[in-house]
Amino acid sequence: MTIGLEEWFSNFTQIFGHRLTPQILATVPRPYTELAIFGAFKGGELASVIGGCVVHPIYRAYLKSRLTPETTTNNSFKIIRSTCRRLQGRFLLGGLLLGPVVALLCVTNRTSDEVKELCYRIRCSERNLVTDRLSFCLGFVGWYWKRFQGAVDGINIAVLYALFYFTVLRDRTLPLLVDKVKPEERLPTAKDSEQMKSVFHGFLYRRKTDFEKSKGERTEQN
Repeated sequence: MTIGLEEWFSNFTQIFGHRLTPQILATVPRPYTELAIFGAFKGGELASVIGGCVVHPIYRAYLKSRLTPETTTNNSFKIIRSTCRRLQGRFLLGGLLLGPVVALLCVTNRTSDEVKELCYRIRCSERNLVTDRLSFCLGFVGWYWKRFQGAVDGINIAVLYALFYFTVLRDRTLPLLVDKVKPEERLPTAKDSEQMKSVFHGFLYRRKTDFEKSKGERTEQN
């Protein structure tokens, strides 16, 4: 039983990289599901940056400005920090929920083939893959540490490192994770994979028909 995301999973994780071929990379059986996943990644990353790097410090400064000597206690700053971290966690949760919706709304006027082509370009985008892989790994570590509040910190570190990698490290170091299918080996479009599959299926059908025909002729001769 398959769910239609095996090709995406193999490309994203490279765990089954030995099975990944240019044709499999260009096969997109569930384009809208893939696009929703992509939207969840980008929504989570954007919400983490906004919630953790913009809203959090502004809201913390606002709450501190409202403190007075009469209302300040030993736990006031701890309460403010905890409140702001909960807020950034809610931003992440909102981004994860709204991201897929926004991504699907952006392709309402596109055909299924156009959405498949968009998903194929996303699969082949090194910048997206590096950022999303880092966000998933570091976000999971942060979530294990302090749930959604920690996941925001992990994703922000991932986004910052991705920017640093493409700005400074990319041309000076070797990547730790190398994709199985090299850029020069990729098919030009996702439709090429379907055409190759149609040609292959047609070849198998003709071979099967010829075999059954020859088998029937031998039976009649006997």
